[in-house]
Amino acid sequence: MPCGPCIAEMPNILKVYNAYNHLGFDVIGIMVNSDEDELNKYLSKCKLPWRLINEGNDSILKKLYHVSGIPSPWLIDREGIVISYQARGPKLKKLVEEALNDN
Repeated sequence: MPCGPCIAEMPNILKVYNAYNHLGFDVIGIMVNSDEDELNKYLSKCKLPWRLINEGNDSILKKLYHVSGIPSPWLIDREGIVISYQARGPKLKKLVEEALNDN
């Protein structure tokens, strides 16, 4: 099961995803959950429309990018430039709108 703060942020991410996906905004969820059964139960309930990768507790990406806590919402533009390492809450919508307007 994802962490409490991750679950709390899902409605916000889903709202922004639904509003801007047709303009090119996409989400890739990288889970660091070691209990595959628990994770699958959660995902079957919430039916997220984006891709999910379960890296487990020993996540290579977590180590490579020095992720020290979760959720760790990164916003990356189409050229691969990181816009923000803290793209959550109302800030996510604002940053996505700015990024889409710049294109």
